[in-house]
Amino acid sequence: MGAVLGLNLITVKLEPPMTFDSSPPGANPPPSRSPHADAGHRIALIGAVDPALLDLAALSLHGEDALVIATTIHPDRGEHGVISLSSVGSEALDGEPSPALAEPAVLDIDMPMPCPTCALREVLLAVAQDRAADDPRGATVILLPPAIEIVHLAPRLAEALEAVPGVALAGVAHAVLTVTAVDEILTHIPLADRGLAWGEGDPRCTGEVHMLGLGYADVIIAVGEEGAGADLVEHLRAHDALLLPGFDAPVLNALMSVRHDARAAVARVHPASTRAWGGPVEHGVRTLDLVSDRPFHPERLRELVADLAGAGMCARGCFWLPSRPGRVCAWEVAGGAVTVGDAGTWDEAPVAWGGEETLGAAVGGPVGPRCHLVITGIADDATCERVREAFSRILLRPDEFVMALAWSGPDGDAMDDWFGGD
Repeated sequence: MGAVLGLNLITVKLEPPMTFDSSPPGANPPPSRSPHADAGHRIALIGAVDPALLDLAALSLHGEDALVIATTIHPDRGEHGVISLSSVGSEALDGEPSPALAEPAVLDIDMPMPCPTCALREVLLAVAQDRAADDPRGATVILLPPAIEIVHLAPRLAEALEAVPGVALAGVAHAVLTVTAVDEILTHIPLADRGLAWGEGDPRCTGEVHMLGLGYADVIIAVGEEGAGADLVEHLRAHDALLLPGFDAPVLNALMSVRHDARAAVARVHPASTRAWGGPVEHGVRTLDLVSDRPFHPERLRELVADLAGAGMCARGCFWLPSRPGRVCAWEVAGGAVTVGDAGTWDEAPVAWGGEETLGAAVGGPVGPRCHLVITGIADDATCERVREAFSRILLRPDEFVMALAWSGPDGDAMDDWFGGD
């Protein structure tokens, strides 16, 4: 297990090797903006941290030409848990029309396995197959359980749907309330404090879920007024993601205009291929894009980890160590915590989104092992300069490369408590 170190500014989670599923889902994934002429039935997903936003989504979609199904996970019921499906649109789960504002039809399904995400994927695949048979040219919108991480659900669901005739995954959306975005992304709010944890062993915080959702989703639904929260969302969403100003916008049309490209979406959030998007700065939100082909000095990284994370910042990216040149070392800051881990090899890293670079290349940056951190938060010039200085100080200086021989092999860098031993 990883150690948790208490620092003055942040809490640092030093994780054992992590697995980031970056393998291409599907042999020939469709483009992310593709017409659905041959798609048949279309399935869209909406995720959020706040359950109230999912309720608002259901209300906004009522009366639309789509079946809306809300999903809930009950981990304390049954052998592995229970997934509840509730139809909240103008049709029942069996495809028959239901009266407006009638009580929703609820179907409880025993989870086939203890992994909530895996079980939900299997259930949604069965739902897609049934819906394609019942309504070949129709549409279904799935309201996901609160705080589910869509990056661990959607890619394999999209891959499975490629093998199902007459159905395709349309847009994947993440909804966020702008008035709470700053606190939920930049401060540490455990999901357990919101009653959203999947059992006692779920250590996640709101910031982790938001960062993955905002980076991965095809459609971002930002509910609320302009301000620092709205600017933060703008900085964290990909430039090719559709940004909707709340549920008064044509949400269904936006979702159905997209055919989900899981390969591109994974590339947007993978530590080796993420990008700096930037955005408005009027309310103090800043994004730093720090890149170098030199490795980090292991000892200085450990010493300056809090300075590199910054105060009131979030980040995603990668770095490399001279003792581990073939491994992508992942760096993530979310909710006031730094997570460091192993994200596979550089050769396995996904192609960077939106560019013609070779496998493993960052857009506009070095090819192969590199340090690339994208850091976003509410910060003044002095704070940004301190983070830049920490990044520069941690980099191995040219005259220190001869010292790297002393770190030959992972055992020599004294970082096994961060990355685990072989």
